[in-house]
Amino acid sequence: MRLRRLSRSPLFFWVAVALLSLLTATVVGRFVSGARAEASRYGSLQTVAVAVNPVEAGAVVEPDDVALRSIPAAFLPEGWFGATEEVVGRTALASVVRGQTVVRTDLAPWGLKGLAALLPPGTRAVSVPTGAASPPLHRGDVVDVLATFDPQAAGDGDPAFAVALRASVVDVGEDSATVAVTPAEATRVVYAVSHGAVSLAITADPAQSPLDPAVPEAPVPDSRRLPVPQPPPSPRTGVPSG
Repeated sequence: MRLRRLSRSPLFFWVAVALLSLLTATVVGRFVSGARAEASRYGSLQTVAVAVNPVEAGAVVEPDDVALRSIPAAFLPEGWFGATEEVVGRTALASVVRGQTVVRTDLAPWGLKGLAALLPPGTRAVSVPTGAASPPLHRGDVVDVLATFDPQAAGDGDPAFAVALRASVVDVGEDSATVAVTPAEATRVVYAVSHGAVSLAITADPAQSPLDPAVPEAPVPDSRRLPVPQPPPSPRTGVPSG
């Protein structure tokens, strides 16, 4: 009976409340201290543009494709955007997946759309027919453009050689592929398509930049040396004289 009355005394109650408050304050203090340490470790939160819908390469970013999210600075890649207005309306250079932070290298400069947006600076887009000799291609592949000419037209040179190296595939159609090449290579590729057979070979090497050393000139045959088809002889008329 005495112990029961003691447990119900105001003094015991307030001592218990004080101990519980002290324990709560200690736990909360440690939690806040840990949160501050984590914040100091990972940096402050930054508001950035994040893809909420997947965006394919070559597509224009729509308003519903991006939203602002708060992400610790330590987890952010370089070149992030702090406003959706900086992203909406621009063309994606590469596929962007849902939840990905959009960065500057993902997007083409303002005003460039379609294939022009996918071309690296200083390059030209050339369409090359694909056939049985070309492997299955996808946008973003890196290829060498190989040309084969008539051995008679090639003379003493090799009738098959590369006319463009490490070209980026920027578009793939049913019967052709569009590759990004340097201006000098564009002339040679067009010549090869017009006067020979062209094949594409996938390479694991990185895509060529116009700032890289020029590809050595291949001995493209002179069009004046190509065999020109002759029309069939006209049938003779009249009776030969005796």
